[in-house]
Amino acid sequence: MENSKKSAGFTLLEMIVSLGIFAVAALLATSSLLSLTDAQKKTYSLQSAYDNIRFALETIAKDARTGDAFYCGTSFDDLPAVPTPRDCMSGGPSLTYKNVAGNNIAYRIFDSKIEKFVNGISAGYMTSGDTVIDILTFYVLGSPDGDNLQPRVTIIIKGTAGSGRSVSKFNLQTTISQRQIGI
Repeated sequence: MENSKKSAGFTLLEMIVSLGIFAVAALLATSSLLSLTDAQKKTYSLQSAYDNIRFALETIAKDARTGDAFYCGTSFDDLPAVPTPRDCMSGGPSLTYKNVAGNNIAYRIFDSKIEKFVNGISAGYMTSGDTVIDILTFYVLGSPDGDNLQPRVTIIIKGTAGSGRSVSKFNLQTTISQRQIGI
């Protein structure tokens, strides 16, 4: 008679080892998934902040292209009710002009956001709380009448976007030239 033993299942030691290997693999997969999710949230947050800044800058540029009587303020609260053309080659923290519809439009930095004014009344902030504007500078050249220069405004924005570990610094600049004919 032959005495042979056949295994009918796994031993307890084999089960403990396989469960340990499975737990390590599951832990690695979960931590990788959480890292990817965290990176995706950071990317989305930064992209949203950058889109917000680009939208604000493009809105300013689009309206200012058809503007007239550009006034560069010497302080953030230098927002005249009726702008008289004034250049500033060294830059200023506020800009006031008359748009094509005849409204007096002004921009400034306030509470780390870009604030817009229409006819001396605040129209609200153009940037969200996710974006912190540190520096907003306007350079105006060719604004006074009679100088035969095409008026142009250069806008420089410096700040930070995002929060926590995803904070990112940015520097944006654009130059706007007036689109009026007959200068």
